[in-house]
Amino acid sequence: MSTRRWDPLRDLLSLQEKMNRLFEDSLAATRADPGVPASAWTPAADAYETPEGFVVLMDLPGLSADDVEIHVDGERLVVHGERRPDDKTRPESFHRVERSYGVFTRIFQLTDEVDPDKVTANFRDGLLRLDLPRLRPRGTGRGRPERPDA
Repeated sequence: MSTRRWDPLRDLLSLQEKMNRLFEDSLAATRADPGVPASAWTPAADAYETPEGFVVLMDLPGLSADDVEIHVDGERLVVHGERRPDDKTRPESFHRVERSYGVFTRIFQLTDEVDPDKVTANFRDGLLRLDLPRLRPRGTGRGRPERPDA
């Protein structure tokens, strides 16, 4: 019978990996878009509002513009793509795989304020920026109220 020396760091890292997988799986089920399998990769996205409309920023490291498809489907903005592993690296040579690969789909519900015909996309350095202009831009709200003549 051979004995293996106990390595607490290895056990701790193994526990951390299992916990990460548990959280990723449970969060994927709650944040996944309808119709998208829970095992699909879900890139991180930020969405914010400006006076001119809305902006969506999405992290897509390792992808090119050709790997991403963007279209407006009724009242939904759909971003679809796929991240593939490097063809030069053989899976059996990996010691650790932490990055996610595969097909992804993100769906953003548009408000009736958005002009779907004027949605623009800019992809640079792994960051996708989607600009969704309003049909009518909001004012800044910095005007002076009119005074009635006395």
